Amino acid sequence: MNAEAKTKRWKELHALNHYDWLDKHFSTFTKSLGLGEELNGLISAHGDKCYQYRNLWEAHDVPFFHGVAIYLLSYVYPYANEVRETDKGWVAPDGWVITNYHRFKEHLASVEE
Repeated sequence: MNAEAKTKRWKELHALNHYDWLDKHFSTFTKSLGLGEELNGLISAHGDKCYQYRNLWEAHDVPFFHGVAIYLLSYVYPYANEVRETDKGWVAPDGWVITNYHRFKEHLASVEE
């Protein structure tokens, strides 16, 4: 894909709404992790907090929609024990998403769906 095509695709993906993507895919993601399907309330409760991390995640090759889905896991047991206040100190949620992207990537739907 040439630079012009990449730029066009980037603009198309950034025009999409992460809430729509999450509404379609988040319950499948959580179910695949054994967490059930009833966690969609996290989307409206915490989905807006992720905009501040968008550029950082994308700079580390974490697509924004995937980053948001993983970020929302940080509010759910057992993952909540790994982020923010932990036994080993503070773990920033933005960095936790980047560090753990490989761990959850296979469970996530394509960002293009």
